Amino acid sequence: MYANQDDLPMYIKNEKGEVVRWEFYGGNLKGIIQKLPYLKTLGITILYLSPIFEARSNHKYDTGDFMKIDPMFGDEEIVKELIKEAKQAGMHIVLDGVFNHSGADSRYFNLFGTYNEVGAYQSKKSVYSDWYTFKNFPEDYESWWGVKDLPKLNTENPEVQSFIYKEKNSVIRKWSKLGLGGWRLDVADELSDDVLKGIRSALQETIQDTVLIGEVWEDASNKIAYEKRRHYIEGGMLHGAMNYPFREIILGLLRKSIKPQEAAEKWMNLKENYPPEAFKSNFNNIGTHDTERILTALNQNVAKLKQALLLLFVLPGVPSLYYGDEVGLEGKEDPDNRRMYPWGKENKEIQFVVKKMIALRKNGNSLKDGDFYVFSQDELVGIIRWISMEEFVVVLLNTSNKKNRLEISAILEQYDFDIVSFLNKHQINHIQVEGNGIVLLKKEQNQEMTILTI
Repeated sequence: MYANQDDLPMYIKNEKGEVVRWEFYGGNLKGIIQKLPYLKTLGITILYLSPIFEARSNHKYDTGDFMKIDPMFGDEEIVKELIKEAKQAGMHIVLDGVFNHSGADSRYFNLFGTYNEVGAYQSKKSVYSDWYTFKNFPEDYESWWGVKDLPKLNTENPEVQSFIYKEKNSVIRKWSKLGLGGWRLDVADELSDDVLKGIRSALQETIQDTVLIGEVWEDASNKIAYEKRRHYIEGGMLHGAMNYPFREIILGLLRKSIKPQEAAEKWMNLKENYPPEAFKSNFNNIGTHDTERILTALNQNVAKLKQALLLLFVLPGVPSLYYGDEVGLEGKEDPDNRRMYPWGKENKEIQFVVKKMIALRKNGNSLKDGDFYVFSQDELVGIIRWISMEEFVVVLLNTSNKKNRLEISAILEQYDFDIVSFLNKHQINHIQVEGNGIVLLKKEQNQEMTILTI
């Protein structure tokens, strides 16, 4: 356990680079329940939890028992309480489904003899022996990216499929019927299309109004994984994917490795590739437990962080914050990106921007449902979320550290929009943006147009 909340995360490894000692901050599900008022004040409506099932690591992607909540987090009754309390606060709970592999220290593999049952590693006669693929029993087996602590489950095995999603008391059905909002599937590339379809069907048969999001790092509309064309978002599988391509464009734009015109082209290319429903359902992010913190990635530049946060909330999809990013938490890649939330030491300036953007998104339809267009002029990039002349948002972002001026006619050069005549009618023929600044124009039905500088 860490001595204090400011201690930085670290893994103690042996000479082979294997983690031999995991460290923990001690947070649990009751702690999340206690912090629901803060999340409600912030404006959060979905709470996605990384794995909460029993496992020996601190990250819990090495599942030991899919049917048991890790005791350090709580138990099934506390999960029920969390779901109930979250619902009352207007939030859905989404769980992380890690079904491609288990932990070596699991009920099913049992390499260390931790569990009373005979695991696949211990005997070919184990009821779990066919759940894994051995090249040379018992030491040589398939694992996730060769990590021996994560033996790969044979998800094409009907028994494994029954356990995960088919049977009445399968993992998906057992936990979903508690009232979950849905699942995020870890390493979706490793699961076949048939398995994804099966999980989606089981989820929808168990509870209504749920979501299934897959971890896909590339363009999910045309992904080829293991020499097979994938069909994640064409219907019947994923509702959306983790939108890492958007993150790459945002970072490229703000770190000036790509120019505004190139960023605009990349965004529009993704719009053209994705079905509209999936495009609006993507899990947009600027940081996760698999990346360095966004403030660290932007070299502690708070002005750039504000721009990244704004883009997160105005681009199509569901904006998703990695805990602590809303108050300027720093950290390099795992495990440094798992620092404790800085209670009492939050960056209020950053937090204020996040609250403002969440409120803007929630108090109108344009940022949730509006069509999406991008334009650029020199070092300026503009985003339009458009429903009608009565409902739209225009965002102008300056990637330069000096003032820049947009001529409204430049929008007309790229899109045949009535919005130009609307702005001219209001005697707005140009917009000036400060260095690394943001200007946002918002028009909602029956309201006057507002202009915000962030």
